[in-house]
Amino acid sequence: MNDYLDDVVGQDTAKRFLRAAIKRDNLYNLLLAGPRGVGKRTMGFALARTLNCPLDSQNLHLITPIPSRIREKDEKIQEYSRRYLPDNPVIGSEDRVSILTDQIRNLEARLTHMPGANEKRVVLIIEADQMTDEAANRFLKTLEEPPIDTVFILTSSRVEHLLPTIRSRCRNVPFRYLNQAQIDKIVYSGTDDLLLGSAGEILSLRESGVIDKAMEVFEKTPLDLKSVAEVAGQYERKRVVDLYYPLMLLYRMVLYKKLDLVDRTDHDAEVTRKARRISVDLAVAAVTMLNDSIIRLERNPNKLLNLAYVLLRLP
Repeated sequence: MNDYLDDVVGQDTAKRFLRAAIKRDNLYNLLLAGPRGVGKRTMGFALARTLNCPLDSQNLHLITPIPSRIREKDEKIQEYSRRYLPDNPVIGSEDRVSILTDQIRNLEARLTHMPGANEKRVVLIIEADQMTDEAANRFLKTLEEPPIDTVFILTSSRVEHLLPTIRSRCRNVPFRYLNQAQIDKIVYSGTDDLLLGSAGEILSLRESGVIDKAMEVFEKTPLDLKSVAEVAGQYERKRVVDLYYPLMLLYRMVLYKKLDLVDRTDHDAEVTRKARRISVDLAVAAVTMLNDSIIRLERNPNKLLNLAYVLLRLP
Protein backbone atom coordinates (compact mmCIF):
# COMPACT_ATOMS: atom_id res chain seq x y z
CA MET A 1 0.00 0.00 0.00
CA ASN A 2 1.41 3.39 -1.01
CA ASP A 3 1.43 6.11 1.64
CA TYR A 4 0.37 9.57 0.43
CA LEU A 5 -0.05 11.25 3.81
CA ASP A 6 3.12 13.29 3.35
CA ASP A 7 1.26 15.19 0.62
CA VAL A 8 0.08 17.23 3.61
CA VAL A 9 2.51 19.78 5.05
CA GLY A 10 2.87 19.48 8.83
CA GLN A 11 0.18 17.80 11.00
CA ASP A 12 2.60 15.11 12.17
CA THR A 13 0.39 14.06 15.09
CA ALA A 14 -2.53 13.39 12.76
CA LYS A 15 -0.26 11.44 10.40
CA ARG A 16 1.04 9.23 13.20
CA PHE A 17 -2.49 8.46 14.36
CA LEU A 18 -3.72 7.62 10.85
CA ARG A 19 -0.71 5.47 9.98
CA ALA A 20 -1.10 3.51 13.20
CA ALA A 21 -4.80 2.97 12.46
CA ILE A 22 -4.01 1.82 8.91
CA LYS A 23 -1.37 -0.60 10.19
CA ARG A 24 -3.87 -2.12 12.63
CA ASP A 25 -6.62 -2.10 9.98
CA ASN A 26 -8.65 -0.07 12.45
CA LEU A 27 -9.89 2.85 10.36
CA TYR A 28 -13.49 3.94 10.84
CA ASN A 29 -15.59 7.09 11.20
CA LEU A 30 -12.81 9.71 11.26
CA LEU A 31 -13.40 13.36 12.10
CA LEU A 32 -10.53 15.60 10.94
CA ALA A 33 -11.11 18.65 13.11
CA GLY A 34 -9.27 21.94 13.30
CA PRO A 35 -8.86 25.44 11.83
CA ARG A 36 -9.62 26.32 8.23
CA GLY A 37 -6.90 26.00 5.64
CA VAL A 38 -4.42 23.81 7.54
CA GLY A 39 -4.67 20.60 5.52
CA LYS A 40 -7.79 18.69 6.60
CA ARG A 41 -9.23 18.48 3.10
CA THR A 42 -5.88 17.56 1.56
CA MET A 43 -5.40 14.90 4.24
CA GLY A 44 -8.81 13.45 3.43
CA PHE A 45 -7.87 13.00 -0.22
CA ALA A 46 -4.39 11.73 0.69
CA LEU A 47 -5.88 9.13 3.02
CA ALA A 48 -8.35 8.08 0.31
CA ARG A 49 -5.45 7.60 -2.13
CA THR A 50 -3.55 5.61 0.49
CA LEU A 51 -6.59 3.33 0.77
CA ASN A 52 -6.51 2.92 -3.04
CA CYS A 53 -9.43 5.29 -3.63
CA PRO A 54 -8.05 8.01 -5.92
CA LEU A 55 -10.22 10.77 -7.37
CA ASP A 56 -11.37 8.67 -10.32
CA SER A 57 -12.20 5.62 -8.21
CA GLN A 58 -15.78 4.39 -8.00
CA ASN A 59 -15.04 3.66 -4.36
CA LEU A 60 -14.53 7.35 -3.46
CA HIS A 61 -17.69 9.29 -2.66
CA LEU A 62 -17.34 13.05 -2.14
CA ILE A 63 -19.88 15.22 -0.32
CA THR A 64 -19.33 19.00 -0.10
CA PRO A 65 -21.43 22.02 0.95
CA ILE A 66 -23.49 23.54 -1.83
CA PRO A 67 -24.54 27.22 -2.16
CA SER A 68 -28.20 28.05 -1.69
CA ARG A 69 -28.48 28.92 -5.40
CA ILE A 70 -27.96 25.25 -6.34
CA ARG A 71 -30.79 22.85 -5.53
CA GLU A 72 -31.59 19.34 -6.75
CA LYS A 73 -29.23 19.49 -9.73
CA ASP A 74 -26.84 16.60 -9.35
CA GLU A 75 -24.61 17.63 -12.25
CA LYS A 76 -24.30 21.17 -10.84
CA ILE A 77 -23.51 19.77 -7.40
CA GLN A 78 -20.72 17.62 -8.84
CA GLU A 79 -19.36 20.55 -10.83
CA TYR A 80 -19.31 22.80 -7.76
CA SER A 81 -17.60 20.10 -5.70
CA ARG A 82 -14.56 20.23 -7.97
CA ARG A 83 -13.37 23.31 -6.08
CA TYR A 84 -12.61 20.98 -3.17
CA LEU A 85 -10.13 18.85 -5.10
CA PRO A 86 -6.66 18.66 -3.54
CA ASP A 87 -4.98 20.58 -6.38
CA ASN A 88 -6.95 23.65 -5.26
CA PRO A 89 -5.34 24.84 -2.00
CA VAL A 90 -7.41 28.02 -1.85
CA ILE A 91 -10.40 27.98 0.46
CA GLY A 92 -13.38 30.25 0.10
CA SER A 93 -16.39 31.44 2.04
CA GLU A 94 -19.99 31.52 0.90
CA ASP A 95 -22.69 33.53 2.60
CA ARG A 96 -24.94 30.47 2.75
CA VAL A 97 -23.85 26.91 1.97
CA SER A 98 -25.13 23.60 3.22
CA ILE A 99 -24.97 19.86 2.69
CA LEU A 100 -28.40 18.89 1.46
CA THR A 101 -30.64 15.96 2.31
CA ASP A 102 -30.65 15.00 -1.37
CA GLN A 103 -26.87 14.57 -1.23
CA ILE A 104 -27.16 12.17 1.71
CA ARG A 105 -30.03 10.33 0.00
CA ASN A 106 -27.93 9.92 -3.15
CA LEU A 107 -25.02 8.69 -1.03
CA GLU A 108 -27.24 6.05 0.58
CA ALA A 109 -28.19 4.78 -2.88
CA ARG A 110 -24.56 4.54 -3.94
CA LEU A 111 -23.60 2.69 -0.77
CA THR A 112 -26.02 -0.13 -1.55
CA HIS A 113 -23.45 -1.34 -4.09
CA MET A 114 -20.67 -3.17 -2.29
CA PRO A 115 -16.99 -2.54 -3.10
CA GLY A 116 -14.96 -5.30 -4.71
CA ALA A 117 -13.29 -8.04 -2.72
CA ASN A 118 -10.45 -6.78 -0.51
CA GLU A 119 -11.28 -3.17 -1.42
CA LYS A 120 -11.97 -0.23 0.85
CA ARG A 121 -14.60 2.37 0.11
CA VAL A 122 -14.14 5.97 1.30
CA VAL A 123 -16.86 8.55 1.93
CA LEU A 124 -15.24 11.98 2.27
CA ILE A 125 -17.53 14.69 3.67
CA ILE A 126 -15.98 18.15 3.51
CA GLU A 127 -17.13 20.68 6.14
CA ALA A 128 -19.54 18.18 7.65
CA ASP A 129 -20.80 20.82 10.10
CA GLN A 130 -22.61 22.43 7.16
CA MET A 131 -25.21 19.65 6.98
CA THR A 132 -28.78 20.81 7.35
CA ASP A 133 -30.56 19.38 10.38
CA GLU A 134 -32.50 16.99 8.19
CA ALA A 135 -29.38 15.87 6.33
CA ALA A 136 -27.44 15.38 9.58
CA ASN A 137 -30.16 13.24 11.15
CA ARG A 138 -30.41 11.16 8.00
CA PHE A 139 -26.63 10.72 7.80
CA LEU A 140 -26.53 9.68 11.48
CA LYS A 141 -28.52 6.56 10.64
CA THR A 142 -25.88 5.57 8.07
CA LEU A 143 -23.06 6.33 10.48
CA GLU A 144 -24.65 4.21 13.21
CA GLU A 145 -24.70 1.15 10.92
CA PRO A 146 -21.90 1.76 8.40
CA PRO A 147 -21.67 -0.55 5.39
CA ILE A 148 -18.88 -3.10 5.43
CA ASP A 149 -15.39 -1.98 4.26
CA THR A 150 -16.47 1.67 4.27
CA VAL A 151 -14.40 4.42 5.89
CA PHE A 152 -16.17 7.71 6.62
CA ILE A 153 -13.86 10.74 6.72
CA LEU A 154 -15.45 13.97 7.91
CA THR A 155 -13.69 17.33 8.02
CA SER A 156 -14.85 20.26 10.12
CA SER A 157 -13.58 23.66 11.18
CA ARG A 158 -16.54 24.12 13.53
CA VAL A 159 -17.12 20.81 15.28
CA GLU A 160 -19.44 22.47 17.79
CA HIS A 161 -21.97 22.79 14.94
CA LEU A 162 -21.99 19.04 14.33
CA LEU A 163 -24.65 16.93 15.97
CA PRO A 164 -23.25 15.59 19.28
CA THR A 165 -24.44 12.14 18.23
CA ILE A 166 -22.33 12.36 15.05
CA ARG A 167 -19.28 13.57 16.99
CA SER A 168 -19.64 10.75 19.50
CA ARG A 169 -19.56 8.15 16.73
CA CYS A 170 -16.36 9.48 15.18
CA ARG A 171 -12.72 9.26 16.17
CA ASN A 172 -11.44 12.80 16.52
CA VAL A 173 -8.18 13.57 14.67
CA PRO A 174 -7.04 17.08 15.71
CA PHE A 175 -5.35 19.46 13.26
CA ARG A 176 -3.25 22.44 14.38
CA TYR A 177 -2.28 25.84 13.03
CA LEU A 178 0.87 25.81 10.87
CA ASN A 179 4.14 27.49 11.74
CA GLN A 180 5.87 29.94 9.39
CA ALA A 181 8.27 27.31 7.97
CA GLN A 182 5.35 25.02 7.09
CA ILE A 183 3.39 27.90 5.56
CA ASP A 184 6.44 28.82 3.44
CA LYS A 185 6.33 25.36 1.84
CA ILE A 186 2.81 26.03 0.60
CA VAL A 187 2.64 29.78 0.07
CA TYR A 188 6.26 30.20 -1.13
CA SER A 189 6.51 33.94 -0.61
CA GLY A 190 5.42 36.56 1.85
CA THR A 191 4.83 36.26 5.56
CA ASP A 192 1.87 35.35 7.71
CA ASP A 193 1.01 39.01 8.29
CA LEU A 194 -2.34 38.39 9.94
CA LEU A 195 -1.07 35.54 12.15
CA LEU A 196 -3.51 33.10 10.57
CA GLY A 197 -1.38 29.96 10.83
CA SER A 198 -3.36 28.79 7.79
CA ALA A 199 -1.82 28.50 4.35
CA GLY A 200 -5.24 28.05 2.74
CA GLU A 201 -6.55 31.29 4.21
CA ILE A 202 -3.41 33.22 3.25
CA LEU A 203 -3.72 32.06 -0.36
CA SER A 204 -7.44 32.82 -0.42
CA LEU A 205 -6.97 36.34 0.90
CA ARG A 206 -4.07 36.99 -1.45
CA GLU A 207 -5.95 35.88 -4.56
CA SER A 208 -9.24 37.61 -3.72
CA GLY A 209 -7.86 41.02 -2.81
CA VAL A 210 -10.53 41.41 -0.12
CA ILE A 211 -8.04 42.75 2.43
CA ASP A 212 -7.42 45.86 0.31
CA LYS A 213 -11.15 46.50 -0.05
CA ALA A 214 -11.74 45.98 3.68
CA MET A 215 -8.82 48.29 4.47
CA GLU A 216 -10.68 51.17 2.83
CA VAL A 217 -13.49 50.72 5.35
CA PHE A 218 -11.17 49.94 8.27
CA GLU A 219 -9.30 53.21 7.88
CA LYS A 220 -12.52 55.28 7.83
CA THR A 221 -14.47 53.73 10.71
CA PRO A 222 -16.49 54.88 12.54
CA LEU A 223 -18.65 55.76 9.54
CA ASP A 224 -21.45 58.30 9.29
CA LEU A 225 -24.82 57.48 7.73
CA LYS A 226 -23.85 58.72 4.27
CA SER A 227 -20.69 56.58 4.19
CA VAL A 228 -22.61 53.54 5.47
CA ALA A 229 -25.14 53.95 2.65
CA GLU A 230 -22.33 54.15 0.09
CA VAL A 231 -20.66 50.96 1.32
CA ALA A 232 -24.00 49.13 1.54
CA GLY A 233 -24.70 50.11 -2.05
CA GLN A 234 -21.37 48.62 -3.14
CA TYR A 235 -22.23 45.28 -1.48
CA GLU A 236 -25.80 45.01 -2.70
CA ARG A 237 -24.66 42.42 -5.26
CA LYS A 238 -21.51 41.26 -3.48
CA ARG A 239 -20.88 38.78 -0.71
CA VAL A 240 -20.87 40.64 2.58
CA VAL A 241 -18.69 37.95 4.14
CA ASP A 242 -15.88 39.21 1.88
CA LEU A 243 -15.97 42.43 3.89
CA TYR A 244 -16.72 41.06 7.36
CA TYR A 245 -14.01 38.41 7.43
CA PRO A 246 -10.99 40.60 6.57
CA LEU A 247 -12.35 43.34 8.84
CA MET A 248 -12.47 40.81 11.68
CA LEU A 249 -8.84 39.89 11.00
CA LEU A 250 -7.78 43.54 11.02
CA TYR A 251 -9.54 44.29 14.31
CA ARG A 252 -7.99 41.14 15.74
CA MET A 253 -4.59 42.55 14.79
CA VAL A 254 -5.53 45.76 16.61
CA LEU A 255 -6.25 43.69 19.71
CA TYR A 256 -2.92 41.89 19.37
CA LYS A 257 -1.19 45.25 18.98
CA LYS A 258 -2.88 46.57 22.13
CA LEU A 259 -1.66 43.49 24.01
CA ASP A 260 1.89 43.70 22.56
CA LEU A 261 1.54 40.29 20.92
CA VAL A 262 2.74 41.30 17.43
CA ASP A 263 5.65 43.11 15.84
CA ARG A 264 5.49 44.91 12.53
CA THR A 265 3.43 43.55 9.63
CA ASP A 266 2.54 44.79 6.16
CA HIS A 267 -0.51 46.47 7.70
CA ASP A 268 1.33 47.89 10.70
CA ALA A 269 0.72 51.59 10.00
CA GLU A 270 -3.05 51.24 9.69
CA VAL A 271 -3.33 48.80 12.59
CA THR A 272 -1.16 50.97 14.84
CA ARG A 273 -3.25 54.08 14.14
CA LYS A 274 -6.43 52.23 15.05
CA ALA A 275 -4.80 50.71 18.15
CA ARG A 276 -3.83 54.16 19.42
CA ARG A 277 -7.40 55.39 19.07
CA ILE A 278 -9.54 52.56 20.49
CA SER A 279 -9.47 50.57 23.72
CA VAL A 280 -8.97 46.83 24.23
CA ASP A 281 -12.68 46.50 25.06
CA LEU A 282 -13.69 48.17 21.79
CA ALA A 283 -11.33 45.93 19.82
CA VAL A 284 -12.79 42.82 21.46
CA ALA A 285 -16.34 44.08 20.83
CA ALA A 286 -15.55 44.68 17.13
CA VAL A 287 -14.08 41.20 16.64
CA THR A 288 -17.03 39.59 18.44
CA MET A 289 -19.63 41.57 16.48
CA LEU A 290 -18.04 40.73 13.13
CA ASN A 291 -17.72 37.04 14.01
CA ASP A 292 -21.35 36.89 15.11
CA SER A 293 -22.43 38.68 11.94
CA ILE A 294 -20.62 36.13 9.76
CA ILE A 295 -22.55 33.37 11.51
CA ARG A 296 -25.84 35.24 11.05
CA LEU A 297 -25.24 35.47 7.30
CA GLU A 298 -25.59 31.68 7.15
CA ARG A 299 -29.12 32.02 8.52
CA ASN A 300 -30.22 34.24 5.64
CA PRO A 301 -30.86 37.60 7.34
CA ASN A 302 -31.33 40.86 5.48
CA LYS A 303 -27.66 41.26 4.63
CA LEU A 304 -27.79 44.99 3.87
CA LEU A 305 -29.61 45.79 7.10
CA ASN A 306 -27.07 43.69 8.96
CA LEU A 307 -24.23 45.45 7.13
CA ALA A 308 -25.56 48.90 8.05
CA TYR A 309 -25.91 47.83 11.69
CA VAL A 310 -22.29 46.64 11.78
CA LEU A 311 -20.77 49.60 9.96
CA LEU A 312 -22.49 52.10 12.26
CA ARG A 313 -20.99 50.40 15.31
CA LEU A 314 -17.43 49.60 14.28
CA PRO A 315 -14.99 51.80 16.24
